[in-house]
Amino acid sequence: MNQTRTQGRGGTNALPILITRIAICIFAVSQTMLAPLITRIGADFDLGLGGSGFLFTAYYISNIFFCLVTGKIIAVCGKRRAMFGGLALYAAVTFAFARAHAFAAACVCMTCMGALATFIEAVGMDLVDDMAESDAAENLTMTHGIAGIGMVGGVTYSGLMLSAGYDWRMIYTVLSMAVAAIAVVFLLTRFPGMHASASGSVRELFGWLTRRALYPTYAALFLYVGAEGAVTGWLATFMTDNLGYSALAASLATGAVWAVVTVGRIVCARLVGVTYTVRTLVSFLTVLCAAGVLLAAGISSPVLFWAALVLIGAGLSGQWPLIASTALGSDQNGGTAMSMILFFGYFGAAVIPYLIGLVGDAAGLRVALAVSAAVFLALGAVVRFVMPRPISEKRSEG
Repeated sequence: MNQTRTQGRGGTNALPILITRIAICIFAVSQTMLAPLITRIGADFDLGLGGSGFLFTAYYISNIFFCLVTGKIIAVCGKRRAMFGGLALYAAVTFAFARAHAFAAACVCMTCMGALATFIEAVGMDLVDDMAESDAAENLTMTHGIAGIGMVGGVTYSGLMLSAGYDWRMIYTVLSMAVAAIAVVFLLTRFPGMHASASGSVRELFGWLTRRALYPTYAALFLYVGAEGAVTGWLATFMTDNLGYSALAASLATGAVWAVVTVGRIVCARLVGVTYTVRTLVSFLTVLCAAGVLLAAGISSPVLFWAALVLIGAGLSGQWPLIASTALGSDQNGGTAMSMILFFGYFGAAVIPYLIGLVGDAAGLRVALAVSAAVFLALGAVVRFVMPRPISEKRSEG
């Protein structure tokens, strides 16, 4: 994917890489900002928790299907045009969501927001990987580390705006304006010439699905994104309902987790390949994350609980980009590869948090979080014992 890179390009491309990474933060903001707002949005439509929770389903279900056509859109439109179009459409749909007065319309807008957030992530990752000089593992980890700023910003932004007295409609209206501004800056930024992506045809997608060596990678992505969504999605509710924290405190706590994730991903970007393999790092991080989740679910001490949040953030830090990097290589079509990576991840996000929610309804959120920890341990087992060593132990090329 990076065959056309030349020495010294990293400095020349610093500005367009930065702008693209800022744009990628939009998908992160979109994912985390909904959690503190979900009950208020539902109340506006006279819905209970079950009905409100359908917005999560609406957001993620579109990701499963839309990410499969991302490679084709990139091939037809080009990476830069596709990215600008995704940002512009996201701004428009977010504005429409803030104006929706029927729950069906809100769900349609939320579905479009989820699809466009996935599209922005996939195209942005491909753009950055094409311009950067670092190898796939380091580049993906660094980019997702920066995107972690969006994870922190999304949930913190919602919590602060709620505490200041703004409703969810104003919160999404302001977001739409911010995204529109980013789209304009992206359009005005000068980008280098980049190689064209392959066609992203159905045959190519099917070819990726039949690569047996990547099945463990697909399974790992399914388990990780699903478990991450379950833990971070239910954390604020667990804090308010089980531990008695305020909505703002719960939002800030979730933001703190993502802050640790951001720092951890940048650290992992420096460790992978040169010092440790993907297999070693991911195995360690899954155990760390599971320990943090079990500690948070099982203790009553506020000090230990906040320490557990640090463990969770550290455990989540490098897993997704490190696992995803095992499906990328210098001779592969970045758009289609990223589409498949996101497909299996969002499939997990649509299934596992829902199942964890059912466990929570039946046995309580403490048990549900413990089950999430078990999913992380299963993920570690897949990477360490099932994923082929030539893939899980590949080292940096740069």
